Amino acid sequence: MSAAPPLPHRPVTQHDWREVVGLHWRVEPDRVAPLVPLGTRPDEHDGAAWASLVAYRFVDSTVPPLPRLGRLGTMTEIVVQLATVDDAGRQGVAYRSIDTQHLPAVLAARTIGLPYVWARAGSLVRPDDVAHRTQRHRGGAGSLVRVVPGHEVVAPDPALEFLTERWGVHAPSFGRARWWRRAHEPWPLRTATVTRLDDELLAAAGLPGLVDREPDLTTWSPGVVVRYSRG
Repeated sequence: MSAAPPLPHRPVTQHDWREVVGLHWRVEPDRVAPLVPLGTRPDEHDGAAWASLVAYRFVDSTVPPLPRLGRLGTMTEIVVQLATVDDAGRQGVAYRSIDTQHLPAVLAARTIGLPYVWARAGSLVRPDDVAHRTQRHRGGAGSLVRVVPGHEVVAPDPALEFLTERWGVHAPSFGRARWWRRAHEPWPLRTATVTRLDDELLAAAGLPGLVDREPDLTTWSPGVVVRYSRG
């Protein structure tokens, strides 16, 4: 996979994503179009839009030039996202929801338009078993994603490159899509076998029925450092 272009500004935040599980489904573009921010549209590959459930541990956070946040910057995140492109041709993702147990992160992210949700979330990581879970407060939606990580490198694939080489986030802001740049080194992507998927987040995000069929692509990564800056 390719590395991202250099960020145009100093990073606003930097995070280490660990044990990253990605489940990706092809979706009809017309079904996704009402769910993306104004000023963007579903990005298509091979005639399909794409929706993803991505789960990982989020550690070693920093807000430059401050030092690492330590435990204050450690959490589990489970994300529902859509592949998007804006009127300027910039390919990115639009988050439909981001579940985490870290309330300060939820409150801070909501101020810039990111749809964080406070939940009871956590991860269990063993050499042959990686699980991420969330349960929203007050009886809200939940999710449990469990995989057996593989050791084989995922073969190069145009659809996989389309999904993983997306260098920004489209976030709603005052009725339009604000662009946040994102950069990371090439992903060390491996195969994975899903052993359990009990998910209500996709349906809560406006995508019912997706978990009734197998993901079109499944990946696992031991980790990658992700940096964000202003667009």
